[in-house]
Amino acid sequence: MSGYIAKAGYKFILFFLILFAISALFGIAPLFFLALLLLTLYFFRDPEREPFTDDKLALLSPIDGKIKEISVSNFDDKEVAKIVISKPFFGVGTLRAISDANVTEVKRRHGLFLCQAMKISEMLNERAIIRFEKGNIKFAMKIIAGVFSRSLEIYNITSLKASRKFGFLGSGEVILYLPRDTKICVSVGESVKAASLLGYFEEEK
Repeated sequence: MSGYIAKAGYKFILFFLILFAISALFGIAPLFFLALLLLTLYFFRDPEREPFTDDKLALLSPIDGKIKEISVSNFDDKEVAKIVISKPFFGVGTLRAISDANVTEVKRRHGLFLCQAMKISEMLNERAIIRFEKGNIKFAMKIIAGVFSRSLEIYNITSLKASRKFGFLGSGEVILYLPRDTKICVSVGESVKAASLLGYFEEEK
């Protein structure tokens, strides 16, 4: 199933496959359990995605979703450009690298899985912050699990190539903290696909 189904979904698919087999064997609502199995397969689908461009300064989307916010914010006591992408329930949840970069730090915090509409969810929900370096360019990604996530999957990573898979998010938000001079080519409300173009980093100085 590699390349078609996210690794995070294997245990759930196996569980519902066993339930379907038992229900079919005993004739107990097999269509219901088949529907659950098919829904699980769809939820954890993992189609191949090629990077929009091979430009080394390109900034790619880390996940399928909708642009919820573009603003100027503060992160690590610096003024940064902030992009918030909200992942819908039926969007592909595979997390992908936004650029070629080295991983300098991964911080995880276990928490709850509250609805994203609750303001307190950003503080209490399970989340991870990953810091990256790309030459002299430094940026970070915060991943916040939502109500339909049961865990936050982050693979053991030290360096990434653009669009390479590094985790899975069932539901929630991905927040990018980028250099202030990053050129952003998307707008609020726009739907994006993983590995599609969000913008460009400025040339290293």
